[in-house]
Amino acid sequence: MSSTIKDVAKMAGVSISTVSKFINGGNVLEENRQQIENAIAALNYQVNTVARGMKTRKTMSVGVLIPSLSDYYGVSILSFIDQELYANGYSMIICDYNQGDPTGASDKINFLINKQIDGIIMQPMNVRQEDIDRATKADVPIVFIDMEYPQVSCDSVTIDNVDIAYRITKHLIDNGHKKIGFIGGTQGFNTTDDRVAGYRKAHEEAGLSVDPELLYLENVSEESGYTAMVRFMQKKDRPTAVFASGNDLTCGAVMYINEKKIVIPDELSFVGFENQTIAHVYNPTLTIGIQPIRKIGQTAVRLLLERMKEEYNGDPRNIRLKAVIDFGASVKKIK
Repeated sequence: MSSTIKDVAKMAGVSISTVSKFINGGNVLEENRQQIENAIAALNYQVNTVARGMKTRKTMSVGVLIPSLSDYYGVSILSFIDQELYANGYSMIICDYNQGDPTGASDKINFLINKQIDGIIMQPMNVRQEDIDRATKADVPIVFIDMEYPQVSCDSVTIDNVDIAYRITKHLIDNGHKKIGFIGGTQGFNTTDDRVAGYRKAHEEAGLSVDPELLYLENVSEESGYTAMVRFMQKKDRPTAVFASGNDLTCGAVMYINEKKIVIPDELSFVGFENQTIAHVYNPTLTIGIQPIRKIGQTAVRLLLERMKEEYNGDPRNIRLKAVIDFGASVKKIK
């Protein structure tokens, strides 16, 4: 015969209400928590999530919404979000959406709300305040990752994009480079705009002007990274260094570099972003900017849990984490 919540309470020496509070994610005394966990393990007690959901109106599930399941950032962070959610008793429903479709995000938010999920973590593209209002009305908090949306009221977890782009560009300038190509995403998104701002800041600080022809800002695809390199290398006064500010952009740029047999760093210094795998398999090892993906996922889940458990009901919070530079051998010092 299966154990019941009454059995758990009896073995743990606490009330049934205390066990119920613990199972449903509430805070209990540390001593009680340990006793309850021990009793659950000893009795092999299984929580009936369907019955609990009917009683608490919580499904213990969270929707994770990313623009594309082929996107490196989104796929990389999914695992860490899932680990953190699972550790807190939640399951994950993954959705992607067409960022080029003005209603793409809205349709998937509606889908997840109809699935009665308890919260949403998402990379916001084309999201609207009315979508957030709809989720709020349904008591479904949303946390953004990767980028802020200042015009929309939500918690968000990002990196300091200005800072990492500034430090990478400054590293190139400190090594004597004055003509630095920058490959970025679409203008108008704060991730791109902030990285461009960091690039410009390093130039201004060094007393260098920014050549607009060395700014290639289209999208974050491999094709865009490749095309940017074609443009840069066809210039009569071509750059001595290139900074590709995204994973797929880095892949596309490296494809061109390999195809044309450009020798790094003797013929061109190069810095990529996000992709540690390509950085370490390439010879020589690439210098690369790295986001704290695990910490971003963990922080996003923490913010969402605080909203779902009503431990925080204040103004939207934006947590900016620091990215780091993994220095390789792809930057040459020139005079």
